[in-house]
Amino acid sequence: MAAQQPLYLKNIWYLAMYGGNLKKGKLLSKEILGEKIVFGRDKTGKPFAMKDNCPHRGVPLSYGWFDGDHIQCCYHGWKFDTDGICREIPALAPDSSINVCKIRTQSYPCREINKTIWIYFPEKKSAFEPKVQPPDLLLNAPENFRHVETVILPCNIDHSVIGLIDPAHVTFVHQSWFWRSSKSLRIKEKKFEPTPMGFKMSRHKPSSNSKGYKVLNGHTSTEINFEIPGNRIEHISVGEKNKIISITTLTPLNENETELNQFFYSSLNIVNFIWWPLKKLGKTFIGQDLDVFNKLKEGLQKNPKLLLVGDPDTQARWYYDLKKQWQQAQEDNTPFTNRLNPQILHWVT
Repeated sequence: MAAQQPLYLKNIWYLAMYGGNLKKGKLLSKEILGEKIVFGRDKTGKPFAMKDNCPHRGVPLSYGWFDGDHIQCCYHGWKFDTDGICREIPALAPDSSINVCKIRTQSYPCREINKTIWIYFPEKKSAFEPKVQPPDLLLNAPENFRHVETVILPCNIDHSVIGLIDPAHVTFVHQSWFWRSSKSLRIKEKKFEPTPMGFKMSRHKPSSNSKGYKVLNGHTSTEINFEIPGNRIEHISVGEKNKIISITTLTPLNENETELNQFFYSSLNIVNFIWWPLKKLGKTFIGQDLDVFNKLKEGLQKNPKLLLVGDPDTQARWYYDLKKQWQQAQEDNTPFTNRLNPQILHWVT
């Protein structure tokens, strides 16, 4: 499907977790890009991230104690600040000439945006300043997402992204009374444009054969963005004042698992009255995807040769092109330039 290239993109931001999962005063260990990372919040509530290993003997720092300023390793009591710099080695004699501040564990840029936490993975471990900004979540500063749904997909980031941006599976995977019937197939024509970090389906009226959009009153239009490494951001305008934001993020945990997070925001008052049934329908929708990904895992065990065919698979080809362009820019130490061109695609769904 694609030429051999690194599975993970570096010098880029990944969704780490929903901010509500990271409690003040607590440490949380998580595998991302095959690396064990320990997350926490300092006394001000600011999140931080560092490699979950003490550089002394390798014990995970997440087993240690955290007072809001320092993590203390449970093995020999080495203390590190939230930037990963060692501040104390209790076993050293008071008159020791060793400068413990020269010892550090890898730390990662970490930011919280609209109660979502993002982590930046540099190509070089010594690099600390991000080359790019985290994605724009289309919410104002005081606005936070109303709901997040999380599942683990049993495949790598590439297969997960292709499933996320694939328009043809909807007909067969998401057949349901509340969304779409296999009897309502229609030819679709969508205009796509390049964006700084990916591509977008230009603003358009939602598909008339998608029942989920029909409950919205007033003039409705939608724009769908995809950005590397794996973020799908849909902005639905309802009338002149209201909006719905639906964001799906894909975070590679390792070579065999990818975490999918679905975030939802709405300014519509009606959502308050239909929230619980809406939440249940969302779970059903994501559950349908998870079910087919479990079947996909079985089919990929022998690493079969796979095909990308026609307009329905064009977005998948764009994704691989973007990965290749990004990797080349990092190797050349040059700014990333998206070379995709505007295009109109057609498919039946």
